[in-house]
Amino acid sequence: MSKKIISLSLGVLLAAPTILAADENEGRRLAELAFASVDSAERGFIDMGEFTTFGTDVFASMDGDESGKISFDEYMGWDYGMVSVAEERDRMDAYVTALRVVFAFRDRDGDGEINKTEHRQSMNFDFQRADLNGDAVLTEREFLNGFPVMVALRAALDPDL
Repeated sequence: MSKKIISLSLGVLLAAPTILAADENEGRRLAELAFASVDSAERGFIDMGEFTTFGTDVFASMDGDESGKISFDEYMGWDYGMVSVAEERDRMDAYVTALRVVFAFRDRDGDGEINKTEHRQSMNFDFQRADLNGDAVLTEREFLNGFPVMVALRAALDPDL
């Protein structure tokens, strides 16, 4: 997947809260947009290759200083596209807490940074956790209901999910 496509996909994710502000299910719709941006082949599912490529590109976009590591500040400053929804719903504290928890899980050695290996291992674990039927692909339903980042952030936005 080219950097241009990733930039466009991330741009769609970042612009989505404004577009979807009137909708009651913004978190779900944003997760659906995330799924669509990872499903670059538009097959209705995500295979590990697409997922790995997307994860590599997301890592590069989070690593603002290009150090090969994502600091806590870099992680917290990157927007999954849901910040404005959290603000509108007065759920920023819950959203930030969810991000902190996800960061802690991904920072496997607890050094306050996520290196490329930790990120790749976390992405692989997240993929396997979400793949409920073990067929090595994620359907949209599996991604929305089982991918840990999406689940954590959507729960932060709407605790009644």
